[in-house]
Amino acid sequence: MSKLLKNFIGIDISKLYFDTALIKADAPGSSQHKQFAQSESGFKKMIQWLKQQGVLVDSETLFCMEYTGLYNSGLVSFLTSQKAQLWVEMPLRIKKSTGFERGSNDKTSAVKIAGYAYRYQDKKQLWRPLDSAIERIKNLIAQRDRIITAIMQLTVPVKELCQCGCVQEAKELEKLQRKPLKALQKSKEDIERLIVKMVKQDEQIDKRTQQVQSIKGIGPVTAVAILAYTKGFTSFENAKQLACYSGVVPFSKTSGSSIRYKPSVSQHANKKLKKLLHLCALSAIKNDKEIRAYFERKVGEGKNKMCVINAVRNKLIHRIFAVLRDDRFFEENYVRKCA
Repeated sequence: MSKLLKNFIGIDISKLYFDTALIKADAPGSSQHKQFAQSESGFKKMIQWLKQQGVLVDSETLFCMEYTGLYNSGLVSFLTSQKAQLWVEMPLRIKKSTGFERGSNDKTSAVKIAGYAYRYQDKKQLWRPLDSAIERIKNLIAQRDRIITAIMQLTVPVKELCQCGCVQEAKELEKLQRKPLKALQKSKEDIERLIVKMVKQDEQIDKRTQQVQSIKGIGPVTAVAILAYTKGFTSFENAKQLACYSGVVPFSKTSGSSIRYKPSVSQHANKKLKKLLHLCALSAIKNDKEIRAYFERKVGEGKNKMCVINAVRNKLIHRIFAVLRDDRFFEENYVRKCA
């Protein structure tokens, strides 16, 4: 049985420094604050400062911070090495929990995060060693996306010049950027190979990725992206939660009997994942007989094509959770065995 939590540390991270706020369970109305440099020495000074406040890195202490990607990587690694109880939470959840506020700064943000950890300690999701490997994969995926964007920024204007009749200018630009484009393409391929290597290093993650890829329309890029965004398929309890996170579930909005808005998806969705699922849906409509028949039937009934494609995205998410729940590869006309 785990010990009762007594200390709650909220950390607000920026590029050069991070703010730390301490709230104790016996005095939740007061807090202590200090700022540290975003460096190895800064991390150690934070631990020393906590000791001066009578706080140890043990089972009675909970660290909480927002997920900020690159900026929190160093501190997360340090706290993991110290065997600290660490909760890395989605920024939106912390923001929505505080209600209406007029202003904010780094100090108040750190206090707010510490208060969030104290208030919702029963809902904490502790950082695990597996999360660190997945975080590396997420960073590689992000870098791959940047390289793809750079390639598009170089190639699209050349194609547009050619389409406008400026063939000679287009050829000159194409020749000038041939070497950097080749280097970018090589970097993209190197990153993709490294991602595959990291996935295969974990037997469970590799198996689950292969199971997701067995669904028609879902390729290796999307399978690994879903792996990264769901922390190894563990962040969401069911398909509906992932569908909401991916922005494929429309919500209605009404008030009284006169105000009725058209159902729409949430703006707080993971737009990168939504885009990948859109491409998967188009591929599934083309290659999966059942989904193609569904798409044609709904369009034939007069449904909007984008609404039907959104429904296909939702179907793919439910298939993903079905194969992971039953620990199997996808099969057409599969009948689940009774318990």
